[in-house]
Amino acid sequence: ARVPPVQFNIQSQGELQIRTGYLGIALTYIDKREVIPFIRSMDGFEYRLASLANKMVQQQKKTVAFLAGHGEMTPSAGYSSFAGLLGDAYNVIEIEAIEDVAPDLSNVDVLIIAGPNQRIPNQVVDEVRRYINAGGKAMVLIDSVQIDQTNMIAQPNANSFANFVEEFGVIVEDDLVYDLQANETLSFGTQVGSVFLPYPFWIRVKVIDTEVAGNVRSALLPWASSLGIIEEARSRIEAVTLLETYESAAIDFTYGDLSPNAPVFRQDGNLVQSLMAVAISGRADDSGSDSIFRLVVVGNSAWLVDSIVARVDENLVVGLNVVDWLAQEDRLAAVRSKVVTERRLRFSSDAHENISRWGNVAGVPLLLVLLGLVRSVRRRRFGFTPYGQAKASRGRFGFSRKGRSRRDAGGEDG
Repeated sequence: ARVPPVQFNIQSQGELQIRTGYLGIALTYIDKREVIPFIRSMDGFEYRLASLANKMVQQQKKTVAFLAGHGEMTPSAGYSSFAGLLGDAYNVIEIEAIEDVAPDLSNVDVLIIAGPNQRIPNQVVDEVRRYINAGGKAMVLIDSVQIDQTNMIAQPNANSFANFVEEFGVIVEDDLVYDLQANETLSFGTQVGSVFLPYPFWIRVKVIDTEVAGNVRSALLPWASSLGIIEEARSRIEAVTLLETYESAAIDFTYGDLSPNAPVFRQDGNLVQSLMAVAISGRADDSGSDSIFRLVVVGNSAWLVDSIVARVDENLVVGLNVVDWLAQEDRLAAVRSKVVTERRLRFSSDAHENISRWGNVAGVPLLLVLLGLVRSVRRRRFGFTPYGQAKASRGRFGFSRKGRSRRDAGGEDG
């Protein structure tokens, strides 16, 4: 069944045993077989099992194509983890665009264009436009800014493909969004070694529409640009917000310095809640055609690269669910969304974080000590013994002392 044997140790009192077992699983349906050779963890196991079962019962898998040849992210260039999971339910291919030759998109169910930084020929652009206008489904990830991670600087991306999505009512702004509270902590090299610092350009964003993006709370977008919807296009498209920043986010329009101590972080920037990912659907014209296109636009392509999804599982869930929505394959979305999500605390300042931290470390023990002191003082004040008996009502030998009435005192005097 292609499940290899695995050796493992069993340690008990006074002995150590080496056993051989099979820690995988094989699924069989008619003449089809799918195998999980080794189950390392139960995280995501339910989805993996369901996706393999769905793969076996499908008559023909749909095709997800990555456009390549213009600096895009593809399964062979940065998206291997994302494409590998897509391969459980879809046929994943790369379409290498050639100058003066239009690509064949006739058998493509979902087209992904992820972060081009080189000029895309007009023949390719025209074919992509025809594909979407005919009711195609596409996810376009736009990098308005090119990042130089060695020198931590950024430059505008003249070949970002942002002008193409404007035809469908979405504007990708030429900016970088940062958040001083909802961000990721990264390791940076210094003269004295590596230090961990919060990096506001790697922002945490809220998942707004769980039907399309999945039932997760947040995602991570590194060096992302904000989006906008053209007002004139709202009459012919339906726009659904997928990802949105928290209220603590701001926008850097110059984005010259990308270091963790950039001057823009010390300025009093205007806080603004920005749109970061949107799903739109509609008809290409008003002819009454039944061909409805679906298009997802995100102002960043790095959020699905291997190094990011290895760090943040939620990004994979969002990406896979978006592809399912585009392909109109919603059966696995509910299962896939059952992942462990991070619920991070957001602090307004360093002082706020220190108060919360030391309040939990030292505050709780001090509160218990204070309650004990209060109880001890009250017992002494009201004169209670450890057994709850009043000291004032007892004599030296434990007998109760009762005051004599005036009549008894008078009789004795007589």
